[in-house]
Amino acid sequence: MPSPRTSAPSTTTGSDALLYLLFGVLGAAMAFGSLAWLTGNVTNSLVGSGPWAPFRATDALLHPDVLWPSLSTTALRVGARVVPGLLTLALITTGLVLWMRWRSGSKSGLARKGDLAPLLDKEITAKSKSLRPSLSDRERKRGRSR
Repeated sequence: MPSPRTSAPSTTTGSDALLYLLFGVLGAAMAFGSLAWLTGNVTNSLVGSGPWAPFRATDALLHPDVLWPSLSTTALRVGARVVPGLLTLALITTGLVLWMRWRSGSKSGLARKGDLAPLLDKEITAKSKSLRPSLSDRERKRGRSR
C-alpha cells in the first residue's frame, strides 16, 4: 500500500504551466468560435441571403458551412476563418502583452541599483545640506585645528 502524501503540492508557476496552457487554449477556442459566429453572420448579412444564425460557437468553429449554406466558399473562408483568426490573434497578443506587463517587475523583492542610488554618501550629504543649510559649515569646522 502506498504511503499517504505528507508534503503539500508545489506552488511554483512551473507546475501550473499545463493548467495555464489548457485555459489559454480553451479561451482562444471560445474566442475564435464566438468571433467566427459573429463575423460569419455579418458576412452572411452583407454577401449572402440567409437568416441570422443562432449562436452556436462550436458549429461556427467546426462546421461553418452548416450554419451558412448560402455563402460561397470564398466568403465563408474569409468571413468565418480569416477575419476571426486575425481578431483572435490580436486579442491573444493584447492579452499576453498586458499580462506580461502586469507580471513584470522584481520577483526577488530586493532593491536594484537605481533604487539604492539616493542612499549613497554623496546623495545623502547633498540632501542633508539642502534640508539643513547649517550642516554645510560642518566641513569647515571639522577642518580647523583646536
